[in-house]
Amino acid sequence: MARSDAKKQNDVGEVNIDLVGLEDRPRYLVPKILLPTFTWPHQVLGSVDLASTIPPAPRLLPPTIRRAVGFVHDYLQTFSYHYCRWCGIPFDNQIAALPFGLVLKWSDGTRLEEVAATMIARAAGFPVPKILSYGDHPDTPHAPVSILMTRIPGKELGELYEKMTDNERESVFAELQCILQVMRRWERPGGNNQICSVLGTAIRSVRIPNHAVGPCESEAEFNNHLFSTVSSHSFTTREEFEETVRIAEKIRKSQHPIVFTHGDLKHHNVMVLDGHISAFLDWESAGWYPDYWEFTTPLRYGPKDFWWNAMVRRLGGENYVTELESEKALVALTVDSWVW
Repeated sequence: MARSDAKKQNDVGEVNIDLVGLEDRPRYLVPKILLPTFTWPHQVLGSVDLASTIPPAPRLLPPTIRRAVGFVHDYLQTFSYHYCRWCGIPFDNQIAALPFGLVLKWSDGTRLEEVAATMIARAAGFPVPKILSYGDHPDTPHAPVSILMTRIPGKELGELYEKMTDNERESVFAELQCILQVMRRWERPGGNNQICSVLGTAIRSVRIPNHAVGPCESEAEFNNHLFSTVSSHSFTTREEFEETVRIAEKIRKSQHPIVFTHGDLKHHNVMVLDGHISAFLDWESAGWYPDYWEFTTPLRYGPKDFWWNAMVRRLGGENYVTELESEKALVALTVDSWVW
């Protein structure tokens, strides 16, 4: 199937699907396991002890095997197209629906680093999908890896928040806070301050100029990259530009601890079922970052009274007021280098 550059959808797709194509079939003739609403029992937060130290990075499959798996995934995506027609649901070539409680993620941001980070998160006891296989696709360099994983039940937090009770909102907040606190306490293997992915490779984020950097040996090297594309062309006066640079430069004046970071703390990456988190998704940007990064990245946009921004501030963002001010200044100074 041809791949598009459309914006990536949520890892697990929707589970509240209107099965239009199945309306004319007696439901008892279609086993539930074949429906795109079927999910396996998922790992619930607290069902296992959370890891006090970061689990070891998984040993990834060799390239030849990943390439073979990639061929199988090619056919699974084609199968998904026909499966979605049979079910009467839209086909998404980046998050391809499959029977047996599975989805195939093959999107522009999918890399081996996401595979490793998701496996580490699951080994740590976090609610994330279970990865069954992953394959290489050298003929699609913009999307070089596909991942076959379990479908997670529930809906995105953003869809449910306004309808949730205060107790449910506090439960979700407490569970998300627990996940973040646990992984931010992990000590870096080797004890160095390198800024990099879980595999020791470059970190990837749409926030970063050219969407990737590293590994960086220090925060100073990381900052140099963030400032490398500063431009004055979007400013109407030289004075405005220089004042914005002065604000942005504040972030260079402090040394920050390097902590494990999810890297894409957005409400659409939090799945909720029955008032509790059923999954924390999209680990493609995860790695070792300065400690402010987890919170200032989602807070760069939106009004202060937006419920998600308020939650992120409660989760820890309120401790990084100066860094957020600098980050917002950097947005204006470097925006042309990292927007899609």
